[in-house]
Amino acid sequence: MVTHDNAHIPKESFPSWIWYAIEFFIVVGIAHLIAFQVTPSFENMVVSQGLDCFQDSHISKCSISEEASPDGGVLNWIFYSIVTAIFFVWYIIIRGLILKKKILQNR
Repeated sequence: MVTHDNAHIPKESFPSWIWYAIEFFIVVGIAHLIAFQVTPSFENMVVSQGLDCFQDSHISKCSISEEASPDGGVLNWIFYSIVTAIFFVWYIIIRGLILKKKILQNR
């Protein structure tokens, strides 16, 4: 039987760091998806302050500038805080302590 020295061995030709990049983008994507779904629940807590108009019924006598509106800057901070928390939970707690796999190591 004749053997060929040009056989393709995926482990030797496929760079191992690509798996870390794929994992990184999956974790960041899932974190953004979770934060996107959770952030609207915080809109009622971050209403802009200093309202002069109070609405008693569905009929509003207020101008649009006087009505309550969520503060977009605070919602951005909440969104990216959730993303960061999920990212750190995965890489420090789950991957680092539970799975005990080092992210950067000498090969």
